[in-house]
This record gives sequence, C-alpha cells and structure tokens, in this order.
Amino acid sequence: MGGKDLATDSPVGKRSGRILVVEDQPDIRELIATILRAEGHEIAFASDGEMGIQMAQRDPPDVILLDLMMPKLHGYQVLQALRTHPATQRCAVVVVSAKAYASDKRKAMEMGASAYLQKPFDAASLRALVRQQLNKAVLTFWGARGSIASPGPTTLRFGGNTPCVSLSYQGAQVILDAGTGIRALGVALQAAAAGKPLEVNLLITHTHWDHIQGFPFFTPAFVPGNRVNIFGPHSAEKPLEKVLRGQMDPEYFPVALGDMAATITVRDVGMEPFQVGPFTVRAAYMNHPGMTLGYRLEAPGLTVAYATDTEPFRTLLPTVTSGADVAQFGRSQDQELVELVRGADVYIADAQYSPAEYAKKTGWGHTNYVDAVAIAIEADVKRLVLFSHDPMHSDDEVDRKLAHCRELVAASGKQIEVTAAAEATPLEVFVP
Repeated sequence: MGGKDLATDSPVGKRSGRILVVEDQPDIRELIATILRAEGHEIAFASDGEMGIQMAQRDPPDVILLDLMMPKLHGYQVLQALRTHPATQRCAVVVVSAKAYASDKRKAMEMGASAYLQKPFDAASLRALVRQQLNKAVLTFWGARGSIASPGPTTLRFGGNTPCVSLSYQGAQVILDAGTGIRALGVALQAAAAGKPLEVNLLITHTHWDHIQGFPFFTPAFVPGNRVNIFGPHSAEKPLEKVLRGQMDPEYFPVALGDMAATITVRDVGMEPFQVGPFTVRAAYMNHPGMTLGYRLEAPGLTVAYATDTEPFRTLLPTVTSGADVAQFGRSQDQELVELVRGADVYIADAQYSPAEYAKKTGWGHTNYVDAVAIAIEADVKRLVLFSHDPMHSDDEVDRKLAHCRELVAASGKQIEVTAAAEATPLEVFVP
C-alpha cells in the first residue's frame, strides 16, 4: 500500500508489544497482522467498535489501532469511551482511516488520539508508528496544585488536586509525589492491571501534607499481590515510614499503614543515585522548609527533572542578610538546581507565584514563574512545565502565567517549549 514513510526501519529501540486492531475489513486486519507479527508483536482483533471497547477494557493493550467507519459504533464513539474509562484512558490509540479531511484528523487528536495514520499506508510507516508509540514516555498530571487542594469552577481546566505525576516508560510506572491526585491515578492503575499483580514506584519529594495526603486513598496499596515501593527523604527526626504511619494514625484516619494489603516497602534516600525500573534516579536537596528533594530520572535517550517545591537562593538571601557577595553566593547555591535539571527533556518546575506575589511571600519556599523560566533557560532544557499552581489562581490566571513565560522564552532566543501542567492531560516524550 502506498504512503510516505514515517521513519527508517532501523532495529534500534525496537520493543514488542500487545496490539489491538479495531477494524471491520478482514483484508486490512490481515495486512496489519502480517506486518506487525513480523516485528514480534502480539496481535488481537475486534471487528466492530463495541467489541473493541470490551476487549480493550477487559485487558488493556499497549497500542490500539482504530478505524473510524465501522459497524455498531463509529471510531469517534470508541475513542470517547476509551478515554473516559480508567482502564484505557492512557492507552496509545492510533486512528487508522481512509478519511483524509484535516477536520477529521484534528477531531481525532482533540478527542485523545495519539496519532493518525491515513489509509492506504505502507509497511514501513505502520511499523515505525507502532514502534514510536511503544517507545514513548508519557507524563500524566493527576494533581498540579501547590499547598492545598482547590476544587471548584475556576480551576476546572488545570485542576485542583495537589501534586501527583505519573511517568510511564518501557512498561515501568514511576509516580512523583502522593498528593490528592494520586487517588484517581490509583483507580486508573488498578483498572488497567485487569486483575494482574501490579508494581509501582513512588518517589516523594518531602512530607508536607500536600505531597502525601492522597496516599491513604491509593487503591493499589489495598490489593493483595501488589507491590508499592516508596522512596523519599528521612526527615530531621523521623524516617519516612514513620511519617507515613503518623498521618494514618487512628486519630486522623481509620486505616493504618500496616492494614494495607499490598506489599509496601519504604526506603529513605538522599543524594546517592539509585535505580527505579529503567531509570537511574539522582536527587538534590531543594531550598524549601524541611528536608526536600528534587529528582532527575535518566534512561537512555530520556531525562525528566522534577523540582518542586523550591525557592531560589539568589532572591531569598539578600532579604535576610547583606553584603557585596550575598547575591553572588546565592547564584552559586542555585547552581545545584541548574545542574539537576540541565539538558532535561522535561523540567517540571515550581512556578507557584507571580513576581508581585513573590515579593510578599519571600521565604515561603516557592518560586515565582519568572525565576522558573530563568532556571530553564540557564539549564538549556527542552521543555518546561509550569507546576505547583497557587491555590488562589484561577484557570485564567494560569493562562496569563503561561503566556508571559512563553514571551520570556521567546525573548531569550531559546527553543524551549513551555506548557502548564493540567490534570488528566498527558505529555508525550518520543524517545529516539
């Protein structure tokens, strides 16, 4: 079948996966199967939209190839069902259709499709696109609000849950922080597991309530056979496990940490690198009250930096001391953060305050978004994600923050993509 190649057929980065083909035409199904089975992929078929939904929700695949014009349910209806069900909301869905209209392609992407492949296609294009979907990393923001949850009509688009981010890559699941957003993540993870044992790794930056308060509601921790590995800093007086047990004391919560049915391990970490799934994790202490870590996660071809909560030394120190060398000393202290995030494919940054707000809240342990941009520029990151939105900021205020940050980056001449973390909006990173 004719078409333009998406990439070469290089074997580099190949990973076999489970592919569900939702397609009513037998000849197309067989062609896809012939092409992809030669790559080592496991193929399953659904001949109509209803069957496709049922199969995907019962046993979620790695990639779904979805036709649009099918019996029983149109592909758009299937896509909507997949994106609203916890088991399939994060599955890669590639629309494969003969419809060439730009409006159809745009609609599919707006509804949550991962990619659009037009029929007729050639073998190389299909192989490359499936390989791309299998090798990508996906960051999903389940909570992006700092300090305290702030649900309501003014925070619908960016969300009101406190910090929780999931990173999916090469079959591994890493979770960053356990704010209130982890509740919905737990539901999604358990549904996607489809009855199989689940292993997740949770990295906690620090134990202020907004970063741990969702853990008692994390569904996978209650399921026998699951394993939950927790990493985070030892506080000045207590190990991490004791802090987690403390918030689940009967005085505060009806279920104790020891009552959770999953196998739960808690490991105190510091600045020594450690391994989590495919990632080598390096940590650095952040300038925030108490013992707070930022993390750099590295795998071949991929680096994600997560640094929230923190406050630049160069802006804080001149307010508490004086002298000609104070600002220079502050800049030297900030280099540790710059090096932690340097060259990252994605830098998830504390950007809680506006400059005017920060002037009134200096010393509270957070960053104003102008300084977040300055760090990203100095560190030469590829993508900056504004995070830890202030609980008092509406969606419109976050929009204004985002627009100003993009203007600052454009003025610098750097090629940095800037986005604002929004709940349930995945961010895809294609790994070469």
